[in-house]
Amino acid sequence: GMNRKSSKGFTLVELLVVVAITALMSALAIVYSHVGQNEVSLGIEAAKISQLVLQAKQLSISTYNANSVTCAYGVHFDYANSTYSLFAYNSATSTTPGGPLFCPTYAKTIANGVITADMAEYLGGSTWQIKLAPGVVFQAPVGATDVLSDVLLFPPNPLTIMSRNGTTFASSTPTSRIYLQTVDGKNALSISISPA
Repeated sequence: GMNRKSSKGFTLVELLVVVAITALMSALAIVYSHVGQNEVSLGIEAAKISQLVLQAKQLSISTYNANSVTCAYGVHFDYANSTYSLFAYNSATSTTPGGPLFCPTYAKTIANGVITADMAEYLGGSTWQIKLAPGVVFQAPVGATDVLSDVLLFPPNPLTIMSRNGTTFASSTPTSRIYLQTVDGKNALSISISPA
């Protein structure tokens, strides 16, 4: 009969093709999982920031009629350092030494301005200088004029006082936004805070 050469293995070329395809698929999977991770982190950060603003609102309501140095609570956004913080607004004063503390009214606060020196770290948890998740940054669109720097929630309703520059606070500031995006710039979202 005929002499047949039987092959019971793979050639070197076949093995190299399989290894190359496997490496390519692994690289794509890593890239796509990293992009997906950034998108998930973006959504989680937006939820965490929204939750912190709601916590400031709740804390502000709890200060109403309390004999405390803290009159309101708010949230500060530090775009340069990619952090955000819950702060206590410690603006209560006493008319007599050792006497009861009185918070300025909302109208008086608007008229006299928010004193940034009275914005202090809230000591009720790890809510100071919270770092954004890896893969997420604060990034306002070029030319955006509605970038929120600080929001102060003044009891009892609470009423919203906002600042776009960290120094000038106003109740008349129109809806402002906190801008977030993935580090690669492919996905972005904004959280709107309205004065009402």
